[in-house]
Amino acid sequence: MDLQQKIISSQTIKKASQQQVISGPDNIFTGTVTIRPLTDITEGINAPSAYVSFNASSRSFWHTHPKGQYLVVTEGEGLVQEWGKPAEKITVGDVIYCPPGIKHWHGASNHSAMTHLALTGTDENGKNVDWLEPVADDQYQQANQD
Repeated sequence: MDLQQKIISSQTIKKASQQQVISGPDNIFTGTVTIRPLTDITEGINAPSAYVSFNASSRSFWHTHPKGQYLVVTEGEGLVQEWGKPAEKITVGDVIYCPPGIKHWHGASNHSAMTHLALTGTDENGKNVDWLEPVADDQYQQANQD
């Protein structure tokens, strides 16, 4: 049965107390990051979701998404940056859409933690992200000054 054929016949509820919290691996994040996965691609739609929390000065590596990504900031203040463009400050309630294939990073500012809800499209092979190089410290410091 492929992902498109799976049918869920009733509502499911994943209680907060049942949700896993994992540490963001240091081969794709700089600093302290926690991830709380909410859904995955086996749960009816092809868009896994998670809350991702960044301590101040923490951030993702540069990366792309084959099917794009939405971020909704739920706490704190952070930054997003598309390759070759100035960083943008983001805060609670901001909704960011990153189109497929656009190289970018996101994370907390240097003075505030930040949490976002990530909704990420997945391609027909089950892939939703291509991780690239770390955001250099000088790039990150410049992003905080923009």
